[in-house]
Amino acid sequence: MSKIGILVASASNNRKLGDKLKELATIENVEAEVINLVDLDLPLYSTVEEERNGIPDTAKELANKILSLKAFIIVAPEYNGVLNNAMAWTSRATESWRDAFNEKIVGLATHSGGGGQKGLQAMRIQFQHLGANILARELLTTYEKPLSEDSAKIMIKQLVKLSRD
Repeated sequence: MSKIGILVASASNNRKLGDKLKELATIENVEAEVINLVDLDLPLYSTVEEERNGIPDTAKELANKILSLKAFIIVAPEYNGVLNNAMAWTSRATESWRDAFNEKIVGLATHSGGGGQKGLQAMRIQFQHLGANILARELLTTYEKPLSEDSAKIMIKQLVKLSRD
C-alpha cells in the first residue's frame, strides 16, 4: 500500500486539519505522514539567495521526501507564502523543476476564515502546472463548516487507489 504525504503550510487551523486527515487515514489503514512546511523554516526564495547560499539542505530533504511519495493532500490557507516558497525551493532542488509533483496524485484541502474556494482554485492551477493529477473532490472547512469525515475518507481512498502501481 502506498503512503500518503500530507503537506501542511500552516501552524494553526490548517495544521489541525492535516493532523485530522492523518488520523482518518490511519483509521482507513493507510499510512500517512504530515510534513509541516512551516517547521522547515526555509529562507525566502530568490535567485540572489540561491546564488549566495545555495539550496538549503532542508529543501533538498523536502524534495527527496516528495519524490519518494506518489500521493499527497495539500493543506494550506488561502493567503500563504509558505506553500509557494516551499514549492519554489523544491523546484530548484530537483533535476527538472516539475520532477517533484509530475504525475503525482494530489488532493486539496483548506480551512479558511473567509471563503476558501479561491485558495483551492489557486492551488489547483499551481499543482496542475507542475504536472500533478488533481482529484476533483476538495475539502473545505471554515469556522462554521466542519470537516466532512466521510468526504475526507473518500479522498484518502481515491488517493490510495489512483497511486497504486
